[in-house]
Amino acid sequence: MFRVPGEDESKLDFAADRRSGNRWQGAWIGVFPSVASGDRLKLRFHIFVLIVGLALAQAALASDLIVSRTLLQDPKGALTIAGVAGRVDTPAEPTLLLAGSDSVYWLCLRVRAPGDGGKVVLSIRPALLNEVRLYEAGSGDPLTWKTRVAGATGDFVIDVPAPQATYYLRFKNDAPVQSSVEALDQAEAGHMNQQRDLAMMFFVAVMLCMLFWAILNYLLDRQPELGLFAIYLAVYTLFAIGAAGYLAPLFPAHFPQMAHWINAVLYLAINFTAVLFCRELFKAYEPHPLFMRAFNLLLGASPVLLAAIALRHSSFAINANAALIQITWLYFAIVAFAFRVEETPRRWIMRAFFVAVCASNAAFWMAGRSSSILPSFNLVLLQLLVVNGLVTGGLFALTLKARARQAQRRAHESLLDLLRVQKKFEIEKELKKQAEVQAQTDYLTGVFNRRYFVESAEREIQRAYRFQRPLSLIMIDIDHFKAINDTWGHSFGDVVLQQVSHMIRDALRTVDIFGRTGGEEFATVLVETEGGDAFGVAQRLCAVVADAVIVPPGAKRIQVTVSIGLSQLKGRNISFQSLLDEADRAMYIAKESGRNRVSVSEEGWSGKQSLEKSA
Repeated sequence: MFRVPGEDESKLDFAADRRSGNRWQGAWIGVFPSVASGDRLKLRFHIFVLIVGLALAQAALASDLIVSRTLLQDPKGALTIAGVAGRVDTPAEPTLLLAGSDSVYWLCLRVRAPGDGGKVVLSIRPALLNEVRLYEAGSGDPLTWKTRVAGATGDFVIDVPAPQATYYLRFKNDAPVQSSVEALDQAEAGHMNQQRDLAMMFFVAVMLCMLFWAILNYLLDRQPELGLFAIYLAVYTLFAIGAAGYLAPLFPAHFPQMAHWINAVLYLAINFTAVLFCRELFKAYEPHPLFMRAFNLLLGASPVLLAAIALRHSSFAINANAALIQITWLYFAIVAFAFRVEETPRRWIMRAFFVAVCASNAAFWMAGRSSSILPSFNLVLLQLLVVNGLVTGGLFALTLKARARQAQRRAHESLLDLLRVQKKFEIEKELKKQAEVQAQTDYLTGVFNRRYFVESAEREIQRAYRFQRPLSLIMIDIDHFKAINDTWGHSFGDVVLQQVSHMIRDALRTVDIFGRTGGEEFATVLVETEGGDAFGVAQRLCAVVADAVIVPPGAKRIQVTVSIGLSQLKGRNISFQSLLDEADRAMYIAKESGRNRVSVSEEGWSGKQSLEKSA
């Protein structure tokens, strides 16, 4: 089914017309107006009708102008037209089975002239044969007869003198293929080619739609099977276009083997990409590992066949690949029955799918070798190629769509699970934060409790000593607090503790460490503070508390005061407890001196007398 086009010597107007876009444009106009303005259901119905029509429609029996056909096979390809003329006497069928390899076939045709006296088109299908040469029989030496090679279209336009004339065709192809020859008037040939163009146009449009869908979904979801499916669609579409002869005009005339090689490589790539795609598709169903390993054998066959083409054994490579395709799809169906895990699509759907594809491939393979297909052979094969691609690609697309929906569903469920986990984590984080706050703060006043205050103060004292930085410690005790509890109750005593602690906390810097050390006692570490600055802070705290308005239940405003003891580190290497004891002793001195005042410790303090005097 491959052909290397030779040089088109005839420069036929008909071929030029075929290569123009006029009939393609008309075909598009003829198809889409009926569906462009309808709703979605109507559009789907029209597409379904088109697919069924392409699958089942047969070309109208054309008026074949060939009176008789006789055949001669030249196994070694050594004969010339002079040795063949007059020896072609074996009756031939309308379709010929070309064995391939070195064999050459000579077909003698007696063609009658059309009634209108117009030109006749010798239509040879498939168009992609390695070589087709036409000889117009004349009265002189056969070596002087007019001859020409088929162009990209696979057609010859001839003037048949009335009542009839004799023509010889020389066929050569590397691979076995079923070929047909028809002699039609130009109108019928144009109608036939228009049907082929319409089928190919529809096929390419549908395949490109599936290809764009696969690429778009791959870019969105990054699922490997979608990317491999896109590659498979691209390869199959290019092969179908090349097999129908539409790529031949793109190749240079001085290098005719290029078209043959390109189409042979595409033919091998169809099976290779199908194996890659199905291997990825089957992973979710977890068939037995032995089945998955066998895919490597199928993949390994393609490079071997590619090497055979490179070594000019195209006939062997193409025949072997044709058999390999049948084996591969049969193997896909077998593996589908070995699925062990239920997935989307369901296992029974996948099994039915691959059985249907196997049946489609078998029908295409058998029809391509049937000798019962008469005048419309070339259109029927094209229809089978188109339908086979649409059936396979469509079923694959439906399978992947179901898989994509399942993946989206799972992704949505995973997102919900993630959100639930994130919400749970945030709740746990908040609970942990609350627990940490509760472990660090006093439940009544909200300032640091004794434990956390001691830990923080010890770290700060160690830092201050290591870097020889100033630090002061203040001990604070509420004056006559027992009397407040006895007079107005413990509830009001709690209010006093809360208000006093909040006033002191608000009067300190954020870097200072402040906490409740027990009962009505509080302490604060003044960071980077010593001497007169620390004493000034302590005096300010006394004034803030003394000036506060605190009203007990059923009574007028009372004055609450505090006594403060002050000590400083002064570069000494002492523990926090020692520094706290110094401040505590100074606080009791403040109480004994009349309360509502600041007293400083004797240890490590210069200028003590002046400070106490000012207090």
